[in-house]
Amino acid sequence: MKRDFETNPYGDGHGLQDPSSNVHKRPKLSGKRKAVNIIVAIFSVAFLIVGGGCMYAEGMLNNIDFRPDEEATNTPSATPSSLQGDHENSNVSLGESPSSKGLYHDDAVMNILLLGVDDYQENDVGRSDSQMLLTIDTRHEKLKLTSFMRDMYVQIPGWAPNRINAAYSLGGATLTVQTLESNFGVDIDRYVIIDYDNFEDIIDTLGGVEIELTQEEAKLVNQYSGEKGKRLSAGTHNLTGKQARYYSRIRAIGNDQGRTERQRKVVMSLIEKMKTSDIFTINNALAKILGMITTNMSKNEVLALAANIMAYLDYPMEQNRVPVDGYYTDEYVTISGSRAAVLIPNLTENSRLLVEFLYENDVPDKVR
Repeated sequence: MKRDFETNPYGDGHGLQDPSSNVHKRPKLSGKRKAVNIIVAIFSVAFLIVGGGCMYAEGMLNNIDFRPDEEATNTPSATPSSLQGDHENSNVSLGESPSSKGLYHDDAVMNILLLGVDDYQENDVGRSDSQMLLTIDTRHEKLKLTSFMRDMYVQIPGWAPNRINAAYSLGGATLTVQTLESNFGVDIDRYVIIDYDNFEDIIDTLGGVEIELTQEEAKLVNQYSGEKGKRLSAGTHNLTGKQARYYSRIRAIGNDQGRTERQRKVVMSLIEKMKTSDIFTINNALAKILGMITTNMSKNEVLALAANIMAYLDYPMEQNRVPVDGYYTDEYVTISGSRAAVLIPNLTENSRLLVEFLYENDVPDKVR
């Protein structure tokens, strides 16, 4: 069950400051404080001169590919058999769906599913290579990032069980949201799709991301990222878009747990970069980034988020991964006639732990 967020801008603006509080002179301002005051003053004057802040915002919003909620329409007859899954894995028990009695929902906690999507060939919708839930928790004033591992074997509504990343190919973002809700019992309010072809531009627009590399990671990034700049070694580096894209998809080191951790590091580094950027850099980045995303948010919802972005950037960040260690098994199943390695999650325990992470001690009632 979804809520109408247009009348609820996700919190009461905690962390936002009254501009009038900077009117009076103070005897000893730090250099950083002076810079902030100057930036705010220039930004305010610029909007007064232009006199068209609303028109500018409307122009930025028009760059977004807004996609209204719709039912997943793919059918087995129109879908390649390699994606459909099989009903023959009778020895695999996924248990009762945690959503059978409703979904956990809290108006003060907004869950936005971030989908990184690849097109494998022309006219192919592709699969979701990364699935991360960004939670804006205004109740506890935190940002939370949860990765869902792509090799989890789950029930996809209306289809046979399959790896969770197949849901996007079968029914797009809508079916992906339905799959996560059904298997983990948490209401996902909105989604944002980012095509990997745009990923590099987003990183470069913000001036790169700070990532600490191991020697193995640095060697692979040097060899396969396609970046012809400075050679990297073990240590912390400011990665370009090409380097960050390859780094977030490394599978040659460790397992999928390591890959999802790298993806979270990139996203968290991006948010940290936003925290330390001035308003002009943020504005310029948003102007470019908004044209690279597809979402089922409304314009009013995007404006509500933008209005509180400085407050949200002050929130501390926490991260999580599903399935949780100790609550899944490595198994082999048959998918379209081929033997495939998958992760069988304990849905009851993973749902419980996800709910605790998202809502902490304020677990809401379930809604239909």
